[in-house]
Amino acid sequence: MQTLRSGGHERHHLLHVPTSITGRSVLVIALHALGSKPRLMEAMTLLSSRADQLGFIVSYPEGTRSSISGITSWNARFCCRDAKEEGVDDVLFILDLIDALRDEHDVDRVLVTGFSNGGMLAHVAGAELSDKVDMIAPVAATVGKELLDIVLKRPVEVLIVHGAEDRLVPYLSRGDDRFLPAIEAERYWARANGCSGHEEEETSNALIRRYGGGSCHVTSVVVKNAGHVWPGGKARMGGEHDPKTVDATDLILNRFLSNE
Repeated sequence: MQTLRSGGHERHHLLHVPTSITGRSVLVIALHALGSKPRLMEAMTLLSSRADQLGFIVSYPEGTRSSISGITSWNARFCCRDAKEEGVDDVLFILDLIDALRDEHDVDRVLVTGFSNGGMLAHVAGAELSDKVDMIAPVAATVGKELLDIVLKRPVEVLIVHGAEDRLVPYLSRGDDRFLPAIEAERYWARANGCSGHEEEETSNALIRRYGGGSCHVTSVVVKNAGHVWPGGKARMGGEHDPKTVDATDLILNRFLSNE
């Protein structure tokens, strides 16, 4: 784990830099779920092995760890746990991390992805750091009302991946008074990026909605029969069903790396 000073605190992240990288590279920042940790995010997504194959840098930041419960969390403005209650500035952490890695590794483009609470922070980072982040890919995540009025400094490419049967963070219905249904996050990004319309495609595995017009690049993939999971991931939360019909890691990387 590497250490970075941010907001007056020591923060930590797991960094994977393939030996094959010698020049400019792209950076993927992968944010773990509530109560998880960088190594588990790495194991679930297989992003490090994909980085070795495809040639990009991956950073797995660590959330704030409770001194009482030991549970890690991110402050996504409306959620979650100790990080939110203590007012931890996790957006500043992501900003400082991007700047540090850009200086050290000559990073070109930046993708922020995350699962669950980590995906919530990916939404916020994309909105508040739109001049630094090129693409976000939240998985099993949503936003709070705090995000809806943020005006982007520049367009941000968005790929949302969500389970149709996710009951912890529902796609269509409100599951918690703090949470907007995940479709509202999709609609926010369509508005914020100035999208003028969308088309839908239904396959046997997913409902795909693509927004377009001008500089808009917003896509949602709602995976059928999937619960609160990273689809195709090598680990999942207890009791959550993953039909293994969609690989979120491949979806995200195919989209991000195709723009190089």
